[in-house]
Amino acid sequence: MSKPPRNPRRAYNEDGNEIPPATVASTRAQSMTTVAAFCQANGCDHDATVPLHGWPDQTPIPDMALRLRCSKCGSRQIKMMINVEELYRMTHGTRFTSK
Repeated sequence: MSKPPRNPRRAYNEDGNEIPPATVASTRAQSMTTVAAFCQANGCDHDATVPLHGWPDQTPIPDMALRLRCSKCGSRQIKMMINVEELYRMTHGTRFTSK
């Protein structure tokens, strides 16, 4: 019996088993209030900060992309991840700036 196809919004370990994704609740538990969304449409590269307020606790962070559309190009090719700027600010008490 073959394994079902991999979900592109999930991470897998070296044995091919799905690694449970972060949820809205687990992200809030780390004192995070936002996540980052990135448009992956060819040539767009738009990004946005998405507040966690209003999202159900059990929602996996990667699955939030299923409900979003890029405000720049209209694409639904969205990738979600932890908001690194917010994490940096929480850790270092200052805003992240790239050189």
